[in-house]
Amino acid sequence: MMWKLAVCTLAAALAFAEVAIRRPAQTAHTDRVDFAPGGTITLSDSFGDLYIEGWDQPAVEMTLIKEMLDYDAPKNVSSELESVKFTTDHPSANELKISTTIPKHSFFRHPFGGKGDVNVRYELHIPRDSHIAIQHGGGNIVIDNVTGSIEARNREGDIVVFLPAQSHYSIDARSKMGTVISELPGQTHVKRFIGESFSGADASSAQRIFLRVGFGGISIKEMPREAQP
Repeated sequence: MMWKLAVCTLAAALAFAEVAIRRPAQTAHTDRVDFAPGGTITLSDSFGDLYIEGWDQPAVEMTLIKEMLDYDAPKNVSSELESVKFTTDHPSANELKISTTIPKHSFFRHPFGGKGDVNVRYELHIPRDSHIAIQHGGGNIVIDNVTGSIEARNREGDIVVFLPAQSHYSIDARSKMGTVISELPGQTHVKRFIGESFSGADASSAQRIFLRVGFGGISIKEMPREAQP
């Protein structure tokens, strides 16, 4: 009798452990769009963490990962996660518009414009010499190995940009409440002790880097030659 009780106790403990370590509900979806190098890509209505990396393929690959942070998720969490997706518009051969569709009545929405109880992560691969314009609702933005012009606006969170060291840039970066750090040459200005701005040294360059953050920091880093393709 004692061994039966021990087996039942062990089974109950394992079941409890399985529940305790259960990962939150998560979905991921990847879209791919043919896109010629040198075009303009616009991102809007995004929120969460956004990672953009330049590559050599004539296409844009977009992966959207959504995870419910609350382990006690509602019963319809899977359908809610699946309903958040990319919307793309390809008005011309050298122009691509990407936005995020969110249901009107959804736990993704937050009274202050954030993501609420959901973690959203974007992973984009784009032609390296694309020009990008980003309007981000909050979260971190990381841009790596993009040699076209970059315009990124973030309501709150950090922006980190990795730029090839041998190129020349026209840089205009500003944080209303945060710091701006650059490994490229230029001048930093402090405004009222709570905000900073940075302007690059080569204002005549055709490669424009325009960065804005409401609350958060900006880091502009050099990519070493050995890290470049």
